[in-house]
Amino acid sequence: MSCINFRNFTVSNVLSALKMKTKIKTYSFLVQPQDVDFQCQVTMASLTNILLTTAGFNADDNGFGIRNLNENDCSWVLLRLAVEMQYFPKQYESIEVETWVEEVGRATTTRNFCIRNENNEMIGNASSTWAMINIITRRAQDLISLDGIHEFANGKTVAIEKPIKLSGVEGTPVDVFKVKYSHIDINGHVNSMRYVEWICNCFSIETYKNKQIKRFEINYVNEIRFGEEVSLSMVEIEKDDFRFEILKEGKTACKARIVFC
Repeated sequence: MSCINFRNFTVSNVLSALKMKTKIKTYSFLVQPQDVDFQCQVTMASLTNILLTTAGFNADDNGFGIRNLNENDCSWVLLRLAVEMQYFPKQYESIEVETWVEEVGRATTTRNFCIRNENNEMIGNASSTWAMINIITRRAQDLISLDGIHEFANGKTVAIEKPIKLSGVEGTPVDVFKVKYSHIDINGHVNSMRYVEWICNCFSIETYKNKQIKRFEINYVNEIRFGEEVSLSMVEIEKDDFRFEILKEGKTACKARIVFC
């Protein structure tokens, strides 16, 4: 545990430092059998689920979780996510996910993550961008109206490039399918992890035997609803650097990137 050198602090600085520490929280997870692939390592979809669960826990702890927002017919939606991993933890391995709100604007907020193994070694980082929507009108809401959230923004960055706006993909779709019941979440649209599964399924078992995902990045552009038909296109722009686009009835729903190492 780190110590504060009080000789270099005024009373106000000490209080500020202690307050800052409460803005960064850590949550523990045990990688379960349902979270892993054929190599017994956590899948990108399961890791995404762990990150979003962490975000939900912390938002609840800070007083602006989904249940709080639902009281005013609002909810959080994920817009962008970038994840970089040194290695993917194995089945029954304990991990800790540290999270905090970096900044809050009028339209979006940035939340960051640091992933550590059971030896307290950093094994990954992630950065995400969120918006608040009205679940009835489906329109984005001004975060100024969310009382108290700005107090939790601490300005702390994360050790990876933030998710950027990805370009579209031209080419013949590699997969076409219709959205089913199990794809839909509590916001009435396709669950965030389903997109990740669809994208990661573009590669063979042999690919995952010989390579590891170094960076995964996704932009959620337009929601997909039950019964809609979607197509997924993929192109390799450089060696081991792939781009993806998911279309719903010809309209961009999602863009993504996977870099292997």
